[in-house]
Amino acid sequence: MSKPQQNRNELMSVKFARNAKAKLPMSLVVIFLMLFLLRSSEQNIQIFNDNAVVAVAEKVVESKDDIEGESESCLRPRRNSNAAVKSPLKPPFINLGMPKMGSTSLHSYFDCGGYKSVHWKCGKRYCGECIEDAIQAGSSPLSTSKCTKNFGSYAQIDRGPEHLVQVNYLNEIVGGVPNATFILTFRNMTNWYMSMNNWQSIHSSEINMRQRFERANITGLPRGVGRNVSEFSSFYCDYVKRVREEVAKYPGRHELIEIDIEDPTVGWQMEEAFGTSHTCWGKKNTAKHNDTVISVEELQRRD
Repeated sequence: MSKPQQNRNELMSVKFARNAKAKLPMSLVVIFLMLFLLRSSEQNIQIFNDNAVVAVAEKVVESKDDIEGESESCLRPRRNSNAAVKSPLKPPFINLGMPKMGSTSLHSYFDCGGYKSVHWKCGKRYCGECIEDAIQAGSSPLSTSKCTKNFGSYAQIDRGPEHLVQVNYLNEIVGGVPNATFILTFRNMTNWYMSMNNWQSIHSSEINMRQRFERANITGLPRGVGRNVSEFSSFYCDYVKRVREEVAKYPGRHELIEIDIEDPTVGWQMEEAFGTSHTCWGKKNTAKHNDTVISVEELQRRD
């Protein structure tokens, strides 16, 4: 090999080494970025798979219902029959739904409609504590003076997963409150699951709402269960069936209104059932804050 040719080869080697050094950091960046995107997508993939399981399970339920002559799902609200009722439903209105399923929206709606509404706190005490105390004392669930009396709407009666009185004392609540109108809320199960994962108490920086459900040892959701959408769907499906069966024991005495808080027509459904304008769905106490309007999306985010 001639000397000029050797010099050219050495020069090319040096240039290649320099280019490799220059390109190496970018290659590493691309690799790290790909790993990050792959890892961050794992939760979305899990949620997608869980949602697919829920969809299949719901189809199975619907198929079974069709065979038995029924067409209703435990994960979607039944069509309310209040159109046949000549007058709007009367209070007390008691929400039997779960946390992160529209309790703030219900509270704002009834408050806007002029009803005295409470949302998990009844005066200085928790509504759930008052209800539990009354039941354990052998009294009506809403009999505790200065605590649960004389409210038109009970938009949330639990204190979170650890104190789900509507689950633990469902029979006593339905049987012990004459002429009550019960409300059962629904939403997409994946949205509910994600909402609970995203909600964290200001008193704890280490545990979210979903983890609290998993640790609480709830009737129908044993401790350690509640790690994915399908397990929450199964839990809520069984609970919905319990509510429907319990209310059905008192024909003519109770009404059960089922609503999907994510349905764009939910405001009109509420107006049909309760007589309060659909415009109150999404407003916060127009009697005191006439210029304060909260969007449906914002209310659902808070719930």
